[in-house]
Amino acid sequence: MILEDVFHPFALALKKLTESGNSYLTSELGIYRQTNIHRPESSHTMTSIDPKKQVAIDEVDAIILSNLLRESRTSFSKIAEECKITVTSVTNRYRRLHKEGIINGEIMQVNPFSLGYHCAALFGIISQKHKETDLLNYFEKNSYNFSPVKFGTFTKYAATTTIALKNVGELTTIQRCLETNRLVKRADAFISSPETVIADHPENLIVSPCSGRIEYKKTEIKPVEVEMDEIDRKIARILTHRSRTPFGRIGEELGITTKTVIQRYRKIRGNVLTLSTITIDLNKLGYTAGALLLIRLENKSRTTEIINQLLIIPNLIHLNNFTGPYDLLAHIVFKSFPEYFQLIERISTIKGIDEMEISLVPGFPLWPQNHFANLL
Repeated sequence: MILEDVFHPFALALKKLTESGNSYLTSELGIYRQTNIHRPESSHTMTSIDPKKQVAIDEVDAIILSNLLRESRTSFSKIAEECKITVTSVTNRYRRLHKEGIINGEIMQVNPFSLGYHCAALFGIISQKHKETDLLNYFEKNSYNFSPVKFGTFTKYAATTTIALKNVGELTTIQRCLETNRLVKRADAFISSPETVIADHPENLIVSPCSGRIEYKKTEIKPVEVEMDEIDRKIARILTHRSRTPFGRIGEELGITTKTVIQRYRKIRGNVLTLSTITIDLNKLGYTAGALLLIRLENKSRTTEIINQLLIIPNLIHLNNFTGPYDLLAHIVFKSFPEYFQLIERISTIKGIDEMEISLVPGFPLWPQNHFANLL
C-alpha cells in the first residue's frame, strides 16, 4: 500500500473523530491493534497541519539550534567557528531565536535516582469529563510531590503526572489514594526504568534546513546516589532552570569562587544533572503535530535491542522504558501526515513489537520537559 493512498481518507476520518471526541480508528496498514485519535480539551484540533505557526529560519539558525539542543552550554565561539561567522553574529541570532519564541528556555534535567529516590513513575489518570480544574486543585493540595499535571495529551488518559518516591512500596498507597478520589475513575502507574534516566532525545530532532549531522556526545550517566550540601543544591537549582549561566556569575550569586563552582559542577554533572539542552516550541519549527506511542513488546528480553532500533529513527524525540500496562512510551513529531505514516511504517518493521496504541497530539510548545526539577 502506498502511504499517499491513505492520506486523504485518513484526514477525513481524523476530522470527524476529532470533532466527536475520543474514538478509535482501525489501521489499514495492519501494523498495530488500535489507534486512539484524541482531541485535547484545551485544544488545537488535529484536522490539519498548520504551516502558519512555523517561523522561517536559515541554515545557520538551524546549526545553532542543533548544537544547543545537544548541549545547551556549547560555547558561541565553537558555534561561530562551525558556521564561519563571528561570535557577535551567533549571539544576535540566539537572542532573535529567543525573541521569536523558538527557544524558550535552557535546562539541565534532574535524575531522581541520584537523589535517593528509588522509584520514578508516570501516572495516567482516567477521570470524569470536564473536571480538569477540580482535578488540578486536588493535585496542588496533595501532600505528594507530583510534577505539574498535564491534561489531554496521552491516549485515553485525561491527565498525566510524574512522581519520584523513596520507596517502591509507596506506589500502591498513592495509586489507592488517587482512586479513592471521586474525580478519578482509574490511575494507571508506569514505573520508569533507571536505565532510561535520559528519556528525551533532542539529538534526533531534524532542524531544517540544517544539512549534515551535528556531532553528539552522549552524557555519561553515573548511577550513584550523591551526597549534596546546600551549595551543591543551589548550583544545581540555578543550572536546572538556567543551564547557560556562566560559572563566574553563579559564583557571584552564591559568594563563592568560580573554581569552587566548577569543582561542584563536575561533582553533580552526569548523576544529579543529566541532559543539558535548550527548550523549544516545536510548533515554531513546523512540528505542529506529534504522536505518543504506547508499545507492548512480545518478549521483554529483547527490550534493549528494540530500544536501540527505535533510537536511530529521526524525529523520535522521547523514549521511556516502563514496567506497567505497556513496556515503552515513544514520542514522534512530524510536519505532514505522509511523514507520520512513514514513521509508523518504519517503527512497525521492528521485530518484537506486539501492539501499539497511538494518540495524535498537537505540537508541544515547550519541549523537553524538566519533570524532576522540583526535587532539588
